[in-house]
Amino acid sequence: MATVLDVGLLQAFDVIFPVIFVFAITFAILQKYKPIGESIGINSIIAIMVGFMVLLSRDIIDIINFTIPWFTIAIIFFILMLLIFRVFGASEESIFSYMQGDKAIGWVIIAISIVIIIAGLGTVLGQRFTEAAFTDGEQVAAADGSVASQNFDQNIQATLFNPKVLGLVILFTIAVFTVALLTAGEK
Repeated sequence: MATVLDVGLLQAFDVIFPVIFVFAITFAILQKYKPIGESIGINSIIAIMVGFMVLLSRDIIDIINFTIPWFTIAIIFFILMLLIFRVFGASEESIFSYMQGDKAIGWVIIAISIVIIIAGLGTVLGQRFTEAAFTDGEQVAAADGSVASQNFDQNIQATLFNPKVLGLVILFTIAVFTVALLTAGEK
């Protein structure tokens, strides 16, 4: 039964959105940095060709379809954070001067982008690579919590929630805050 929130029809266009996205990004980069020249016609033809090259790989289309909603959520989160600062009285000048002076914000944005891209690669290619690792015909009977199974999601979950990995995350968190607090007095 069709509902108002049914997006099944949009699944037919899952190839079109990545092509348009790649075209727009490529055209914007070519127009901004002008590596080939200032001709809008040449830049648009190159952008169209790069957009159509995306159609050659289903994996690239799937990765773009996975990552775009996550980047959209991240952008909305950052915009809402800016609105919260504005509501509590921060001026635009103070927000932008702080963002330009603090390098940590840029590193956080880069880290979030890398995590989203790695998650997209893992979602699209992870199971295929896991199955390719077991092509020698040897079946491994994996116990609970083992990362030697043919299920990629189970292997990731077993790795991330391993007590040694969780302990390492806690130690790194303590180390990061220790360094941040000890070097904060130098400013």
